[in-house]
Amino acid sequence: MVEFTFEIMDDSKINIQYQYGSAWFTFNLFLNQGVWTLHPFDGILLQNKDMCSLVIAELFKNKDYHVMLARENIPLSELRTSIDMQSPQERRRIRTERKPEPDHGPSDEMTDFIEAHSFNDVLNLELDQVQQRVAFFQEILHRMFMDGYGPEDTDFTRVQALVKVYKETLEGLRDIGDKR
Repeated sequence: MVEFTFEIMDDSKINIQYQYGSAWFTFNLFLNQGVWTLHPFDGILLQNKDMCSLVIAELFKNKDYHVMLARENIPLSELRTSIDMQSPQERRRIRTERKPEPDHGPSDEMTDFIEAHSFNDVLNLELDQVQQRVAFFQEILHRMFMDGYGPEDTDFTRVQALVKVYKETLEGLRDIGDKR
């Protein structure tokens, strides 16, 4: 039974699907500024860090995943994830070892996300999501064109406008990343 599949999109992006239990989970492995980062795309993993840590930990044990990394010259030891892989107990232990911070009320998902990610992590997530949207709408344009639609069609020009907006957004996000 196959529990791991991947598709190399280009020299800096690999789409991965991994079966954990009875469910398939989608990840994106991307190269940004010389660092390979694994990012989950399933809502259940993004909303539940403990589940995400379990699935990623199992993926890291998968032999087919190791072979894919080796073939693509990606050292497992240099791979990072876009989510915090520490367990809640480890996070609590690290926080108690640091200087205690004032209590500003109960923690929420947004606070946890902010504490676990740097600005560059968040920017990379956004860049990747916008790149996916560009690719998605470009594929729609391609299929419309192959079905005989073109610039004279209203929907075709509207999808072209969407691609243009996403590409401009992508360039704007890249500019923000370059201003370090």
